[in-house]
Parts: sequence; structure tokens; C-alpha cells
Amino acid sequence: MGEIKSAWEIAQEKAKKLGRLSAEETKRQKEERAGSIAKFLAQKYLVNPNWQELETVNNYEGEEKELIKRAIFVQLVEAIELGKEARLHDISKGISALMEGEFTGSLEGIKELFREYNQMEQTVRQEINQAGRGILHRLRISGTAIGGINPQAKEEWWKTLESFAQPFEERLNSLKQESLAQLNLS
Repeated sequence: MGEIKSAWEIAQEKAKKLGRLSAEETKRQKEERAGSIAKFLAQKYLVNPNWQELETVNNYEGEEKELIKRAIFVQLVEAIELGKEARLHDISKGISALMEGEFTGSLEGIKELFREYNQMEQTVRQEINQAGRGILHRLRISGTAIGGINPQAKEEWWKTLESFAQPFEERLNSLKQESLAQLNLS
């Protein structure tokens, strides 16, 4: 039969195990620490897009520095949102500075997608504007009585924008995943 242990003996064995972390637990803790630091630095950068905010990474060395850089890269890529071109520009600059130009090529596809999206949005905006002017013309409202049409004020605009943005969102998510996969390959 098996040996029966007292509660004291069981507690002593657990205490001994707690004192030493396995290699896997140590790695996990390093990754969690790097993730926390990266999240803080990425958020700070996104609020104040000054690449020098990311230079804090240089205060770390070796594996920890690489883990933090990779985690910041992930945070920045995930922060890319369709239609927010200024943010994409800031994120691209940050990634370029952080990764020393290593992954700027992976962002070119995303930039091209943004150009396509902006062109499509402009076209939809013009179509809605023309339709609005047509309605006003049929109501015999014209000339100086029309200061301008604000297509964003119409619910139709938001529905149209949402419907045509869906495939762009899907492509953006795919491109973001490719960028993150490229990070894991290097």
C-alpha cells in the first residue's frame, strides 16, 4: 500500500516545489513581465506618438529586450484600425524605429488597403451627396439654400459605410495576422 503522509509532510513538499520554478514557469513569467512592460510602452506611444517613447526598450538587455520589442510590435499592430490613417502613420513610424526597419515591408500591404478604403469611401460619400442633392432638387430646394450636405448625419451613410467596410476589415485582419506571423518566423 501507499505511504500515508501527514499534512505537515505534504505542506513541506509543496513549499519545496514553490521555491523552485520550472524552466517553463520561468519562461512564462518572463513573457508576462515583457508583455506588461510592452503594453505600458505601446499605450504611452499611442497617446504621444514620439518614437523616443519606445527607446526605453534599450534599458533592457538580451532576451528580455527582444521579448519586449516583439510584444510592443504585437500591441502596435493590433492597434491598427481601418479608417484611422494618421494612427497607421504613427504606428508605422514606431514599428520602424523599434524594429530598425525590419518589418516595415509587412505594413505596406496595410497601407495599400487603407488607400483602397479611402478611395471607396470617397466614392460612396460622393454618391450619397449626389443622391441628397437630387432629393433636394426634386423638392425645388437649390442655390444658396443648400449650404452643404452632411452625409454622415444620415443613418443611410453609416449603414453603407458599414457594409462596404466589412470586406476591408476582413482583409485588414488577415494582413495583421500575416505581420504577426512574420514576427514569429524571424
